[in-house]
Amino acid sequence: MKKIVGVLFIAGLLTTLLAGEEENFAAHTELSYANTAGNTESQDVAGNLKFKYPFYQNAFRFQGNVLYSTNKNFDTNETSTTKNRWNAEANYDYNFNKSLAFNYILGGKGDKFSTYVYQVYTGPGAIWTAFKNENNDLKFQGNIMWAWDEYREPYEAGSPDTMHEYAAYQLSMDYILQITKSAKFMQYLMYRSEFQDSSNYFVKSKTALESKINSIFSMGMSYTVDYTNNIAPDVRSKTDRVFLASFIADF
Repeated sequence: MKKIVGVLFIAGLLTTLLAGEEENFAAHTELSYANTAGNTESQDVAGNLKFKYPFYQNAFRFQGNVLYSTNKNFDTNETSTTKNRWNAEANYDYNFNKSLAFNYILGGKGDKFSTYVYQVYTGPGAIWTAFKNENNDLKFQGNIMWAWDEYREPYEAGSPDTMHEYAAYQLSMDYILQITKSAKFMQYLMYRSEFQDSSNYFVKSKTALESKINSIFSMGMSYTVDYTNNIAPDVRSKTDRVFLASFIADF
C-alpha cells in the first residue's frame, strides 16, 4: 500500500507542478510541526496537499494528508513512533451544469496503530452543489464503491482471511463560509459504510478556520474527528481526534 499512497501523492505533486501556471488551477498546502523538549521530548509533523484543476466541463481534484509523531523515553533512551497515518483521495468530476456533476473517486487510508493495515475504495457517484455564491459554498457527494480492507493480525472480523472485499457507499458534505475577505470557515462531514454489514462503517468530520496573511500565505486551525465502528480488541479507542495549527500556502 506504500506504492498506492506513493502513486497518489506523486500524481498530486506532478499535476501541481505541471498545471501550476494555468490560471484556473488552484493548489492548497498545509504544514504543521510541533517540537517538545525538556521532561518530555517529542516531535509531531503533519502535512496536507490539495489541488483542483478544472478544464472545460471536467475537473481533477486531489487531497492527501500525513501525520507522523515520535516520542523519546528517557528511561530507556529510545525514540518510538506514536503516530503514523496517511490518507489520500483523487476525484474526477464531469459537470453537467452548475448544480450537478458525475464523479469517480479513488481513495486510500493507512494507520500503523489502527485496526487496518490499509483501506482502499473506488467507484462512481454524483455531486450536487446546493448553492454557491460569494459567501457560501455547499456541496453534497455520494458514491457507490468497491472497497478493500486489510486487517492487522490476529484480528480477522469473523473471516479466516485478513482481507475483506465488499460493496460500500460513501456520503459527504463540504461547506465553506466566507466570513470576511480574509477569514473563512470550513466544515467537512463523511459517512462510509458496507452495504451487507451496516455495523462496518466510518465517520469523519473536519472543522477548520483560516485567516489570510497575504495573497498566498494563511494561518489555520483544524479539528478532525475520525471514527471507526469495528475495531480490533487491542485498539484503544474507536475515535481518533487531531487538533492542528497550520501554516498554509495557496497558489
